[in-house]
Amino acid sequence: MHILFTKSQNSSEILVNKFISKGHKVTNFSIFKIKPIPTIDINFKNFSSVIFTSSNAIQNLKKNDNINHLKCFCVGEQTADAAKKNGFLNIQIAGGNYSELRDLIFKACDKTKEKFIYIRGEFISNDLEKDFKEKGYDLESVVNYTTEPNSNIDPKLIEDLKNKLVNVIFVYSKRAADQLLKIILNYKIENDLDNCSLNCISINVANTLKRLKWKKIKIFLPGEEELSLL
Repeated sequence: MHILFTKSQNSSEILVNKFISKGHKVTNFSIFKIKPIPTIDINFKNFSSVIFTSSNAIQNLKKNDNINHLKCFCVGEQTADAAKKNGFLNIQIAGGNYSELRDLIFKACDKTKEKFIYIRGEFISNDLEKDFKEKGYDLESVVNYTTEPNSNIDPKLIEDLKNKLVNVIFVYSKRAADQLLKIILNYKIENDLDNCSLNCISINVANTLKRLKWKKIKIFLPGEEELSLL
């Protein structure tokens, strides 16, 4: 099976390797480029815990001094692997999606004793800051990267789509769905997708693309990509 992922390289390495080990052919096209946003240095001494929902936030940290005391909460394996490589020690991993991360922290942390720093990208699918503050948690948010459309598209990928050689496409956000739709229409391959399944992270994401001729459309949870192929 030929699988196309549309995540950034930084956030999909473990996922891609897992599918390759299962015998699948995998293409990973980063539909967005990561662009750092300048930030002031974070004084981690002022916090007891740090939250990452993307490995891109870790890759774009300017400094990681004074972090040994922190509890580090990561949304999934890829993010946790990046955190470990960048020197974080007390790492706790959720199952790969935002809801599991939020519930893990709510159960594990006393809001009267914790002070969180949430480091993230400009565009988010879930408003973690709002959810935590509504529950009474002390949390600061820092945005250290943004994303912009990736115009560097491999012609081989377009040829594979035109020749109906891609079996499944995974899409992880509404912005990614919007950009994928632009690419499909720009390259006039909207009628070449009837052999391809569309796997989306939510119904809202799928609604952007459902007017095209897909073999089937599925909704999946992050971390359960393999189950969605069944």
